[in-house]
Amino acid sequence: MSKKIDIIINKGKSNSVSIGKKEKRKIVHTEQRLDFEEKTLELVNSLNGTNFKTFQELPRAVIQIPIDLEKNGVPIGKLHNQAHYWIANDDYKKARTILKSAGLSSLQAKFYVKDEIILQKRNPEEREKYRNKPMPEEFKLLSDILN
Repeated sequence: MSKKIDIIINKGKSNSVSIGKKEKRKIVHTEQRLDFEEKTLELVNSLNGTNFKTFQELPRAVIQIPIDLEKNGVPIGKLHNQAHYWIANDDYKKARTILKSAGLSSLQAKFYVKDEIILQKRNPEEREKYRNKPMPEEFKLLSDILN
């Protein structure tokens, strides 16, 4: 005979709450939030200068990360575009390393690479733009150019 397993949510040192199967769980993921589609549209339109009206238009569009995007002096735009280049050339380890240097954790980099692989399968023209070609000069960092 098996015993029911309850999920225990820890709310600090002394407050643990047991949640059974029938009780409603809180929204945990950002994709499950009510305003997710609106905020995603706002962000994509502001960063890329696009004018998408609905969330459904986004998957068909290939969105390029701006090359000049920087955060605390780190050229995030160039690093993400380099990662896209290496994913198109099937070098996933190098792509994950570059994404980690852009500030993502190991797990975030792994998921980012998986998502980009799926996106490039949906949009083969994006993959063919970089496949078996030299890396574009605008993606390279100063240290890459000097080497």
